[in-house]
Amino acid sequence: MLNLKIIGTMLLAILIPTAVIAETSTYGTTLKPRTCPSRTEPSRGALSVEQAKMYFICDNEWHNGTPGQVSPTSSLWLIDNLNLKVAPRSRPFNTNDFTYTRYQGGKILAIDTEKPIYDIRGSYTSYVCYEINRLYSAGKNCSVTSFPDSSGICFRDTFDEWHCLMRGSSKEMLHKMPPPVNKQTALPKGA
Repeated sequence: MLNLKIIGTMLLAILIPTAVIAETSTYGTTLKPRTCPSRTEPSRGALSVEQAKMYFICDNEWHNGTPGQVSPTSSLWLIDNLNLKVAPRSRPFNTNDFTYTRYQGGKILAIDTEKPIYDIRGSYTSYVCYEINRLYSAGKNCSVTSFPDSSGICFRDTFDEWHCLMRGSSKEMLHKMPPPVNKQTALPKGA
């Protein structure tokens, strides 16, 4: 009986770390970029703060490269501590808004210049986590940048989908940091 207890204890000691490692990605976290189930709401009028947050997160969380293909540029981009306000009234498009047009995920975000623009402002923390390898050790594989005073716009693209982007000066950029705590909130379904 004593031998079975020893064998059982040894098996647990071997299998538990394996289970924890299996749940963690090559970036040292179980977090994944959040995606929007839909980008068409609201179909008319102003978007809510929750919708603006959802679209901002979906536009700024992503994978660069192919996970598992160890590459110095393979990275995971995540957003944390997002606070955001939406202007109560829209405004017409102006040429400065073109600075928010960008190439993302294999497609160009083109602003529909006929649709109203909503100004936004807020703060957030951006994490860029690199695959754990000989250059980036576990728990020290992320760069963390806080943006305490950012502003931007929410707009519809030429496919009538919402996007929200902000820019601002970074307060600090820390290197060799751990990934964000696994407290990521799920995005609302069809907000």
